[in-house]
Amino acid sequence: MKVAPFKAQNMSLNAVAVADGEMAWAQYVQALACDELPSVRFNPVLLKPVGDAKSELIVLGRSEGFVHSATFDEYRDRVRPVAYRVLGELLDEYEVVVAEGAGSPVEVNLKDRDYTNMALARDFGGEALLVADIDRGGVFAQVVGTYELLDEKERRLLKGIVINKFRGLLDILKPGLDFLEERTGIPVLAVLPYVEHVIPPEDSLDIRGKFGHPVIGVIRYPKVSNFSDLAPFSVEGVGVRWCVSPEDLEGVAAVILPGSRRVLDDLRWLRDRGLDRAIVKKAEEGVAVVGICGGFHMLLERLVDPTGREGGGSERGLALIPGEVVYCEEKMVGGVEVEATDRAPAWLRGRICGYRIHSGRVEVPKDLALFRTDEGVDGAVVGNVCGTHIHGIFENDGVREGFVRAIGGRPSGVCYRESLRESFDRMASLLKESPKLCNYLLEFAMGGSCGHR
Repeated sequence: MKVAPFKAQNMSLNAVAVADGEMAWAQYVQALACDELPSVRFNPVLLKPVGDAKSELIVLGRSEGFVHSATFDEYRDRVRPVAYRVLGELLDEYEVVVAEGAGSPVEVNLKDRDYTNMALARDFGGEALLVADIDRGGVFAQVVGTYELLDEKERRLLKGIVINKFRGLLDILKPGLDFLEERTGIPVLAVLPYVEHVIPPEDSLDIRGKFGHPVIGVIRYPKVSNFSDLAPFSVEGVGVRWCVSPEDLEGVAAVILPGSRRVLDDLRWLRDRGLDRAIVKKAEEGVAVVGICGGFHMLLERLVDPTGREGGGSERGLALIPGEVVYCEEKMVGGVEVEATDRAPAWLRGRICGYRIHSGRVEVPKDLALFRTDEGVDGAVVGNVCGTHIHGIFENDGVREGFVRAIGGRPSGVCYRESLRESFDRMASLLKESPKLCNYLLEFAMGGSCGHR
């Protein structure tokens, strides 16, 4: 069956550039699971929080400036018709659309302007499943509280409850499941176990380290973005340590500065904690230091933000790479294929695929360039320190394997994209082991009782 994912609105700093613009990483991965070419139509509205109750608004892959929490009602009125139009188009093109909600379906202060939770089921004649994450605890209160706050029309749309990320013995949980069914009258269709997988987390709250050797130290600033850049290391035997203090960098074989949505603010945070000096010291010791996008900018001598886009003002960088960046309103978004220059470290040789999502004009000596692109050059390299705007470089198996080898590890030889597919198949097998849920989904997909599927 031809299936599409959909999330009317996602709030996330983990984004990706696709052929038609910028979208949330979560819906990008869901599109891969559906064997569909990722498109911004699967996530028509993306909010990228920048602090001070303000978010960048991305509509159908294009930035439309910033919205403040005080004016959220106005922007919802503006983007709801866009999301509804796109969903209507998808329903005409696909046999099934799986629409993920955003946050809780019973945010009572927002329900009158909801266009991404129960409103979709109501307005498009759909059915709803309530999925509760038991790993964080309090699952019975979550389910009962949500049910109690649904109105009668919404309750009639709710066809089942799914408990997700369960660790333990099902027999011990069963009395609680019976309680939920008796209290709500809604069947519990499945209890899905917690499983380890290589699918990148959607939210920074789900970022976790990884045991292994050698250890890669990744700086975790408050507004870290595009942390999916590190996900491919899940198929390797190396460790990944998210670092928030100089002590965290002890014993690491490499340092990676990932992207940031507020580069100057995060650079100030870095300096306040003494991480700037610790990173410079690691570089002086010969440890590989890699900066990606905002992390690359932090490695420069000077960062200037006249419009306040990245925190405002100007800051000294770590000065590991000569040059400066000046932030501007222009934003570069898109996929890219680059070729490493002769200066690049051995692990970056050859043609590399990735994507760019960044603003700012970078000036560095051209003879330090890391990559050649169709438009010119990108990034810079000084000895064991390099930086680039290109996200997704470690999804290139040869690049990742070369990096692991360069820091003293032994590459696994595993293809990351194939491992993603295996994780999708593993998730699908969990559904097959849950007959009530599987039967519901099959009956629904084959016709169901509602106007749209």
